[in-house]
Amino acid sequence: MTLTDTEKAYQVIKKRIVKTKLPPGSVINEADLMEDINYGRTPIREALKQLQIEGLVVVKPRRGIFVTDLSITDLAKIFEVRIELEGLAARLAAERITPKQLEKLQGLIHQYKETPPSTKEQLIQLDSKFHSLIAEATHNHFLQTNLEHYYNLSLRIWYLALPQTSMEDINIDAHLKITEAISAGEAKKAEREITQHIKNFHRTIKKYL
Repeated sequence: MTLTDTEKAYQVIKKRIVKTKLPPGSVINEADLMEDINYGRTPIREALKQLQIEGLVVVKPRRGIFVTDLSITDLAKIFEVRIELEGLAARLAAERITPKQLEKLQGLIHQYKETPPSTKEQLIQLDSKFHSLIAEATHNHFLQTNLEHYYNLSLRIWYLALPQTSMEDINIDAHLKITEAISAGEAKKAEREITQHIKNFHRTIKKYL
């Protein structure tokens, strides 16, 4: 499927916000974005409207457009929602995952075992793929959309804390237990394991904010 310029601009800007290359609280200048990412004013404005709906940018009358700030309170609120959504997703995935999706999930774990990530960026990429596969396996597009939204909000906090974290802070071994539970069709166990995974993430990131 071919993406429109608006969709492409949205993806580029969103990635920069999530990775904190556009830091929390920073001003978004349309003219600078047009020159930097080489898209027209209309696609960029439409992309920013979508990002405003998603809570990643905020429009302040007579002042301009800003990347949404982050606070420790935001972390707690995002955690409250994620722990419920991710638990539901793991439970549904254990019940609904197709053989092809399970093969992808197990392949990701195999890749992790064979070639462990050597950088924090690689660990984040692995975690992102893992949660995306579980979301897909729920076969519920409403849930999948919300999972992606709140994961990206979490990911922005993760990138903000990244310089202070160590490789040991990011426990990807939890993915193995979650995958084992999903593979065995143990819905409640999958829910418990991913819930613990989210709790550990929250506890770790909170130390650095």
